[in-house]
Amino acid sequence: MRHVAYEALKQFVRSALERYSVPAEDAAMVAECLLYANLSGVDSHGIVHLGHYLRRLANGTIKATPNITYSSPRPAMLRVDGDDGLGHVVTARAIDCGVNICRNQGSVAIVVENSSHFGMAAYHVRRFTDANLAGMIMTHTDARIVPTGARTPFVGTNPIAFGFPAVGEPVVLDIATSSVPFGKISVAATEGRSIPADWGLDKEGEPTTDPRKVVGLHPIAGHKGSGLAVVVDLFCSMFSGMPFGPHINRMFEDLNAPRKLGHFIALWDIEALVPIEDFKRRINDYIGELHALPRRDEAVPLYFPGELEASKRAERLRSGIPIEAGLLQELVALGQRLEINLEGLI
Repeated sequence: MRHVAYEALKQFVRSALERYSVPAEDAAMVAECLLYANLSGVDSHGIVHLGHYLRRLANGTIKATPNITYSSPRPAMLRVDGDDGLGHVVTARAIDCGVNICRNQGSVAIVVENSSHFGMAAYHVRRFTDANLAGMIMTHTDARIVPTGARTPFVGTNPIAFGFPAVGEPVVLDIATSSVPFGKISVAATEGRSIPADWGLDKEGEPTTDPRKVVGLHPIAGHKGSGLAVVVDLFCSMFSGMPFGPHINRMFEDLNAPRKLGHFIALWDIEALVPIEDFKRRINDYIGELHALPRRDEAVPLYFPGELEASKRAERLRSGIPIEAGLLQELVALGQRLEINLEGLI
């Protein structure tokens, strides 16, 4: 395990993407999104996916310079066609446009079509909480979750995230609807590690400790998580016209076809309802009372949603991002092939 400085990794990712004709501004945004995940301790959504994006950029299933278009069927509604671009960029552009509409209308519902994997949802949440808006964002993914009572996958891990601005770090809840994100299993496969038997199911619907054999995941909280995954899929597919559930192109298997993902985002202008400073003060009071709760074990910290990740970001900005030896070897080989400066990586 090697700890690599954030800035060194960010420059590396930017350079790699630019080699595949991604504009500098967009490359910087994707790098920031990927490494926000690593900084937050969510390595399953971070730099481990860089090689995958580059393969899709090379074969054209992700466009380096998409023609992203916007339309407003109603004053407080926005439809964004991502033209099969990098999901990180498509989503960020959609939110930026949505923030302006929200300022004028008080709220906005954003439907995104023809997008791709957008990385860690919490990164995009920060885009609107930093603008003093509250909101939620969700995306569907290829079928990974085995619904309660079934033996085969039908819906994706379908993450959903919520955000509220605060005096300091915003309150951000970012959860997948599976008991374990599939990205963690991908990392285990990359690193050649076994996984706990309760993480995933094989093609027969039986538990497996081999990450390479996992085809299905358990939903969180049984039928409740199963139902939530379905609802997210409906929001993201039915409004956007994108494929649903088992009809979504698989991220790692269907490499010769665009993902065709849909996202759904809703934003609310807090100032339309309550002065923003009053809102933030009350959020701060709420967090204070949460922290003051009596605990079962004083050694176990009590966090508000997003606080643990914020603490991890501060720590990793100081000490560097831990990169497993196998992944580091892949990155170095990639850098050598693309003739990228490897200073800071080796």
